[in-house]
Amino acid sequence: MDTARAACETYLPGLAEELDGVPLATLEAPGGPGLKAFRRVGGPGLLIPADYGGSGAGALDAVRVVRALGALSPSLGVAAAMHNFSVASLVALLTSDEASGLEWMLIEGIARDRLLVASGFAEGRTGTGILDSSVTAVPVEGGFLVNGAKKPCSLTHSMDLLTAGVALPAPDGRDGVELGVALVPATSPGITREPFWDAPFLAGAESDEVRLRDVFVPKELMLRPQVELGTGLDTLQTTGFVWFELLVTSAYTGAVTRLARAAVAGGRGSATDRAALVTGVEAAAGLAENVARRIEEAPVGNNELAASLAARYAVQDLLVDIADRAAEILGGLAFAATPDIGTLLAVSRALAFHPPSRTACAQALLDHADGAPLRIR
Repeated sequence: MDTARAACETYLPGLAEELDGVPLATLEAPGGPGLKAFRRVGGPGLLIPADYGGSGAGALDAVRVVRALGALSPSLGVAAAMHNFSVASLVALLTSDEASGLEWMLIEGIARDRLLVASGFAEGRTGTGILDSSVTAVPVEGGFLVNGAKKPCSLTHSMDLLTAGVALPAPDGRDGVELGVALVPATSPGITREPFWDAPFLAGAESDEVRLRDVFVPKELMLRPQVELGTGLDTLQTTGFVWFELLVTSAYTGAVTRLARAAVAGGRGSATDRAALVTGVEAAAGLAENVARRIEEAPVGNNELAASLAARYAVQDLLVDIADRAAEILGGLAFAATPDIGTLLAVSRALAFHPPSRTACAQALLDHADGAPLRIR
C-alpha cells in the first residue's frame, strides 16, 4: 500500500493521517466523517485537469488514490469511485463531438466549489439491460421533465449534482427511445430522498434512493449520446464504463488489503499462508494498474473495456479468496472480538454486486475473445 498511500498524500494531503485514527465503525456509519474530509481536502477535483482548477490526476494515480481510500474506509472508497467515474465521463465530453459547451463550466465549478457528483445509472433491475433506464424525460418548453427513481444511489445525501441516465423519446418524431444523461442539481425542486440501504456494511457511502418527480432539466443540461437503448455503447459510455470498473475494483482491493495487512502483521499461521495474502493483494492491485496504464497510453476503446471487465472479474475472485484466508489466519477469537473483520469480510463480496454482472457479460466476453466487438446490454 505504500505507493497508494503516497499517491493519496500527494493529491489529498493530510486525509489519510486524519482518518487513520478514526474507528472503522465510525467511518462506515451513515453521516461518518469520511466524505466531509474528502471534500475538504479537494477530493472532488482529483480527475479534473489542472487547467480547470482540478488536481489533474491520471488513471494510474487515480486507482492508487482510490485504493488507499478503500483501505481507510470502504464506504469512502466506493463513494469516491462513484464520484470520480462520473467526473471522468464529464471530462471526456470536453473533447467529444457531443459537448454542449457547458461542460467546462460544470467541471470548473466541481473543482472550485468541491462539489460531489452522484451517479444515477444501472439500477440493477432484474431482467433489464445495464443501459435501460426506469427514469424518463418528457420534452417541455426549454428542457425536460424527468420522472423516476434511482436506487441504490451512492452519495444520496451529500451530492451536489446528480448525473442520471434517462430514457428519451427519439428526436424528429422517429420511433424508438434513446439514452440521455441528465445533469441535475441536487437542490432541484422535485428531488426527494428515501431510505433504502439496510445492510450493516458500506452504509457510509449513502447508497439510498433518489426520487425525481417532475424535475425540470434545462435542455443545456441534457446530454444525448448518439446511441439507442439496447444497441450498444458509444465512445463516451465506453469511457465511463472503463473508469467505473477501474475505480470500483480499486476501492474494494483497498478494503481487502486492510484485512490482509492485519493478518500479516498478526504473525499467526505459516509464512506460506501469509505470503499468499501478499501475492494476492499485489496481483489484484496490479490488474487494475495494468489497465490504468493502458488508458493513459492510448484512447479508450472497445479493447480497453474488455480489459477492464476481465481485470474486474479476476479481482472479484481474488478478493474473496484473500479475505477468507486472512480471516482464517486471524482466527475465531479475533473474529468474535473484532467487528472490523466481519465488516471487511462482507465488503469483500460486494464487488460482485456492481454492474455489469459476470453472467450478463459472459457471452459478450467470449464473443470479444473470438474477435467480435464487446457489447454490454
